[in-house]
Amino acid sequence: MTGERLDYPAARTVDDLDTVAGLSFPDPYRWLEDDSAETAAWQAAQNSLTDAYVEKWPHLAALRELVSHCVADGTGSPNWMVEPAPRFAGGRWFRLDRLPEPDYPDRAVLVVSDAADGPGRVLYDPNGDGNRQVSWFAPSPDGKALACGVCADGSELGEIWLLDTETGGRLPDRIPHPTMGPLVTPQWLPDSSGFFYTAGDLSAESFAFRAYFHALGEEPAAEPEPVDVDNAPAVQVAADGKHAVATAVWPLPQYVCDLPDRTWRPFVQGIDSSVAGVIDGDRYVAVTNHDAPRGRIVAIAFAEPNPSDPATWHELVPESGRVLSQVRLIGGRLVVTGSVDAEARAWVFDCAGRELEEVPLPGRGALPLDVLPSAALAPDGHPDEFVFVFSTPTSSPGLYRYRLGSGQVDTLRAPRVHLPGATVSLRWAESADGTRVPYHLVLPAGADGALPTLITAYGGGRVAWPAQFPGPVAAFVAAGGALAISHQRGGGDLGSDWADAGRVEHKQNSFDDLYAIAEHLLATGVATREQLAVTGWSNGGMMAGIAYTQRPDLWAAVVAQCPILDVLGCHRHPYGRFAIGADYGDLGEPDDVARLARMSPYQLVSGSVRYPALYVHAGGADVACPPGPVRKFVARVQATTTSAPALLRVWDDVGHGTATSRSDSVVHAAHWLAFLLERFGMSDQLTSRAGTP
Repeated sequence: MTGERLDYPAARTVDDLDTVAGLSFPDPYRWLEDDSAETAAWQAAQNSLTDAYVEKWPHLAALRELVSHCVADGTGSPNWMVEPAPRFAGGRWFRLDRLPEPDYPDRAVLVVSDAADGPGRVLYDPNGDGNRQVSWFAPSPDGKALACGVCADGSELGEIWLLDTETGGRLPDRIPHPTMGPLVTPQWLPDSSGFFYTAGDLSAESFAFRAYFHALGEEPAAEPEPVDVDNAPAVQVAADGKHAVATAVWPLPQYVCDLPDRTWRPFVQGIDSSVAGVIDGDRYVAVTNHDAPRGRIVAIAFAEPNPSDPATWHELVPESGRVLSQVRLIGGRLVVTGSVDAEARAWVFDCAGRELEEVPLPGRGALPLDVLPSAALAPDGHPDEFVFVFSTPTSSPGLYRYRLGSGQVDTLRAPRVHLPGATVSLRWAESADGTRVPYHLVLPAGADGALPTLITAYGGGRVAWPAQFPGPVAAFVAAGGALAISHQRGGGDLGSDWADAGRVEHKQNSFDDLYAIAEHLLATGVATREQLAVTGWSNGGMMAGIAYTQRPDLWAAVVAQCPILDVLGCHRHPYGRFAIGADYGDLGEPDDVARLARMSPYQLVSGSVRYPALYVHAGGADVACPPGPVRKFVARVQATTTSAPALLRVWDDVGHGTATSRSDSVVHAAHWLAFLLERFGMSDQLTSRAGTP
C-alpha cells in the first residue's frame, strides 16, 4: 500500500472566492462545507476508502488490543483530558469510576463512596442508557445532591442533570442551557441551596459563555437571565459563604459580591494579565503573570478601593525559576502546583507566603488536570488533603494523596498502565531565532539506533503540554517507536512569556520550534526522514496541518486530529472566529489576514509540491472544529500530483473527542496508528510486543 496512488472520490471545483478583510482567496471546494446530499455521498466514499486502506493491514486487531490496554482507565480521548479527581462533600467521596478491572466499562460510572478510591455505590451508570456520557460532576456541600453534565451521541454539548445522592434518581429540576465540556465546573452555595453554572452561547453570530444561577428545586424560566457580569462566566464561591467572585475563563476575577445578596461590584478589571486563585476570607489569593511571566502569588483584598491597580496587591511569593500555575487552599495552607522544565512540581506555603515544603511527587511527570489556566477555579479533592492525579510519559494516571507536613505521598490508585523498560529524557533543540526549545523523548525498551519516531504537540492557547502519559499514543512506543513530546512556544509550558512568544504576530515561532525539534531528532540519529511523523489534536491538529504544508520535506507522515485546516474560512464559524482571534490574529485586519494566509493549510496546498502521507480525522458533530473545512483541505490535497496517500475519516456521532466512549475512541486511535505503523513497517515489533505492553 505504501507506494500506490489511491483512486480518490471525485470532488468537483467551483469558481468561488473567500473574501476576508478585503482580501480574496480561491475557494474551489467551498461546497464541501455544506451539509448536502452530495457532500454526504462524497464523505461516505472517503470513509469507505480510508477504512479499506486501514483494514487491509493484517495487524489491526493486535494494534486495537494494544491501544485498548494503553487507555485502560480512560477513553483514549486527548491525553490531557483525563477524568476529574474525586470530590469530597458531606463526609463522602464522589467520583467517576471505571472499575471493575479488567473489564472496564465503556463509559465512566458516577459513584459515591466513603473513601476516595474505595468500594462505592453507583449513582448513575450511563452504560446501557443510550449513547450518553458524564462529562463533569459537582456534589453539593452537604452531599445530598449532585449536578453533572451528561453528553449524548458524542457531542460535547451536554445537559445539566441533578441527582439525589441517596437514591441516584434524577431530581425534577430542568435546566434549559446546554453546557460545553468540563471547562468550568459549577459551584454551589455553601448551604447547598443552589449553584452557579456556565453555559455557552453557540448561536450563528457568536461564541461566548455566560454565568447563570440555579436555585435547587425551583423551575427556571424558559430563557433564564444570566448573572449580571460581563465576560466573566466562571463563578467561584467561598467555603465560608461570605463572597463570590466572577472570573473570565482565561482568568481574571472581574467581579466580586457579598453573599447572600449577590450584588456584584467590579474587582480586578482592565489589565492584560491572568489572575487565577481562591477566596481566602476577605481576600483573593492568586497566581498571576503580571510582571512575572513564570508566575507569582499575590493577595488582593476585597475591601481594596482600587483592586485593578497591581500596585495595591500584596505579594506573597515572588517570581522565581519555577513556573507557578495553580493555587489551592487546603488545610489552611496554600498548595501551589507548577513545573520546572515542563515537569510537574508542587509546593506548600503558609497563608503569609512562607514556603514550608515541597510535595514529593511520585516521579518526573505531569499533573494533567492542571494544564488549563482555568483548572483551579473550581474546588476539588478534600479540604484538608491534597488529592491529585499524576502521570509520567511511561505510566498512566494514578490517584495520590498528600497529607500536609507528612513528607509521604500515599497511592490511592496505582497507574494501571506502564511501558516497561521505556526511558525518558529531557532534550533541547535550537529554533530558527536561536531559542532553545525543550522536548521529552520516550524510547522503547532496548532502543538501538534510529527508530520510527512520532512527535506529539499542542503549542497554543497558553495551554501546557507537559511530560505526561500519552494515552493511546503509548501504543506507538509499545510497538517499538520513539515518541517526542514537544513543549514549543505558544503553550504555557515555560510560562506566559513562552506562550506569548508563540502567539498572534509571533505565531510562526511555534511552528519553527516544532521543525527545530524534528531536525534535532534527525541530527542526533534518533530518527530518519523516512520514518518521522507528527501528530496533534485540536490546536495540535491545526499545527500538524501547517507542518504538512509549510515543511513537507521534513515528514514521512502527518496525522491531524480534529483540526482547523482553513484558518481564513474561520470568519464564517463562531468558534473559529473565537479561537483564531485569541491565538492567531484578527480576521478583520488585512495585515493579519495576509500573515495568516502564509500558515493556513487549505490556502498553502500546491499542486507542484510532493507531500508526505496524510491521515486526517474529524468528528461529524464537532462544533469547535467542524468537518466541512477539513473535507475541503483533503480534497485539495488529493487533487495534487503527490503519490503518498491522503486519507480522511469523519466519525459520525462524534464531537471534539472528549465525550466519546472508550470503545469508539480505541477504534479511532487504532485507525490512525495503523496508518503510521503500516507505513513504518512496525508489524514485527507490534506482534512481539502486543502481548506485553
